[in-house]
Amino acid sequence: MKDVAKIVVAILLVIVAWKIVKGVLSILLTLAAVGLLIWGGMKLLENKS
Repeated sequence: MKDVAKIVVAILLVIVAWKIVKGVLSILLTLAAVGLLIWGGMKLLENKS
């Protein structure tokens, strides 16, 4: 029984870790996209003046 409990706990830990990694990656991708949009907007504004 202890081995089964260890396996279940290990699977749960992997699932939780995967969700955390996915969340961090999505935050980083969002920040990168926002940064690119702001940078592109600034470049456009610089060129017009």
